[in-house]
Amino acid sequence: MSDQPKKQFLADETRFQGRYGRSLRDTLFQAYRPAIERTVLFLVLGLIGRMALLGNANLVGYWVDSLCHGVNCRSLPALFAGKTSSDFLHLLIIANVIGFVLTLTFRTGLSRLSADAVSRIYDETTMRTSRLPMSFFDQNPSGRVMTRFTSDYNNIFRIFGGPIAEFLSLVFDLISMTVLITIASPWLLPFWILQAGLNFAVYRWYLPALRRERRELALKRSPAIAHFAESAVGANTIRAFEREGVFENRFSKLNDTFLEQRLHTVGIFSRFSFSMGVCTAITFLATGLASYYMAVSGKLSIGAVGVAFAYLGLSSNVLQAFFDWLGQFEEAMTGMERMNEYLRMPLEPGSKLPANARFETGQPKELPAARSGPLLVSAKAGVAVDIDDLWLRYRQDLPPVLKGISVHVKAGERLAVVGKTGSGKTSLVQALFHLYPIERGTIRVAGFEAAIGAQGVDLASYRSLLAYITQEPAMFLGTLRENLIAPGAKANSKQHADEVLIEALRRVQFLQSGATNEEYRYWLEYQVEERGRNLSSGERQLLCMARCLLQDAPVVILDEATSAVDPRSEEILTRATDEFFLGKTQILIAHRLSTIRSCDRVLWLQQGKVHRIGPPGEVLPEFERAELTV
Repeated sequence: MSDQPKKQFLADETRFQGRYGRSLRDTLFQAYRPAIERTVLFLVLGLIGRMALLGNANLVGYWVDSLCHGVNCRSLPALFAGKTSSDFLHLLIIANVIGFVLTLTFRTGLSRLSADAVSRIYDETTMRTSRLPMSFFDQNPSGRVMTRFTSDYNNIFRIFGGPIAEFLSLVFDLISMTVLITIASPWLLPFWILQAGLNFAVYRWYLPALRRERRELALKRSPAIAHFAESAVGANTIRAFEREGVFENRFSKLNDTFLEQRLHTVGIFSRFSFSMGVCTAITFLATGLASYYMAVSGKLSIGAVGVAFAYLGLSSNVLQAFFDWLGQFEEAMTGMERMNEYLRMPLEPGSKLPANARFETGQPKELPAARSGPLLVSAKAGVAVDIDDLWLRYRQDLPPVLKGISVHVKAGERLAVVGKTGSGKTSLVQALFHLYPIERGTIRVAGFEAAIGAQGVDLASYRSLLAYITQEPAMFLGTLRENLIAPGAKANSKQHADEVLIEALRRVQFLQSGATNEEYRYWLEYQVEERGRNLSSGERQLLCMARCLLQDAPVVILDEATSAVDPRSEEILTRATDEFFLGKTQILIAHRLSTIRSCDRVLWLQQGKVHRIGPPGEVLPEFERAELTV
């Protein structure tokens, strides 16, 4: 047995520990920053509103004291001295109206602002995730990524989308009760502090366990979701090989692990809630005994005692609700923490955020109109592609897949690339698009090099010089029009844009010859299902060809585009390399030699190196003999 550790291709889930980081607080601030003045205003209104509503207890206490007559009665504050029962009733009505109006304004306004803030975080994270390196998607299962954008986001929105106003109302209640109890009688403040202190001590005692359990629960939720997502994608294959039982058993184990963690988390929360109840009972007993002796000694009035028990009785529910909501707030912050990790991850080398990116996180951003400058390249003719001493590896702990590739492709040349499986053909395409960081060497298209470091052109502008027809074209959920790349710079109206799209579809013969513009216009509104399941392989390839025509790039890369299509589609795609892309630089990744015999040159890759390059008549016979001897 080898002592070498087994290579781990999937990245472990990040385990957050301790307090929430400064970057998370900065993200929240930036999310609220566009409406920070209105946010502060609503918070002030909310505090005033809650204090007006809770102040009813003080008013009732003063009302009770005003009815006391005799030497043992305490005098009222000057503001309420001489007030009649009718006056107190009017004050109660006014306080309630003000409190309800301000509280409603606070909750409605803050809920909307919070929903907008969370949406900004979600939209920004989605946009930035699309710009993460390909290695991130290689090492993170799709289900894990989806968990961040579903379960974690739901936890965030469940609090910040509206209930955040309820949570802050509880905070304002605690502040208001502290002030109002002190106004009623300073002798009562120690008991309020005792209750708050005991509850806070219990919360602090349980906080590490509560935070740890929430994080563990979030971590153990994603594997089951990831497994389910992967199984759904491969459902046909699973059924064909009758492997349902294996996948069901694995899902059951993952789900059981999650449920076990959930039960453990619920147990921790139950013990926490019981401990809070014990603290409340202790405080009630102490307050009752002390109030009796202070009332007898004349230090407390009957109204003040009533105020004390009113607030302490209310505070037990408020504190319990506060810490329950605080638990959900912690869960939301855990989800926010996980979203924030994606928000601040390093981007794909050479990639930049749009100029209108809302969050300042240190990643490079495009300047306004940055892509309109240097790449004034005519798409009508091909351009040269220069590859010099190219080395590529997918990860540092993996061997290189391209080793010192040097090729000069002339402008307008048709270069075929052949080789056995694993020889580096697909890796060469990925290197051309800079999908993975190049370890060494350079790639220049029309003399331009992608700006991975300080020099070169913008990566997006560089990629715009390359069009790609892949073996498995990607289709997106939406209309057929949305799956085509409309040349916006040339389309001054919707009608004009449709005409351009229809012309591209007609050139690739997406419909039978003789189809009218109305038929094509109908198909532009056709709803394409997820991954183009309602389209045949040939139709998907023809749409990919139409995209390529619309992009009108000077370099076209075809990765065995005819391998899985019907004869009619294969004829169209083969003709495209002769007619549609005439004069453009073409790089054809070939598995079937019949499709490349008319190319200008053939590049033979072997084990990531250039084995031979030359005319098809010289290279292909030798390549065929090598294939037969394997």
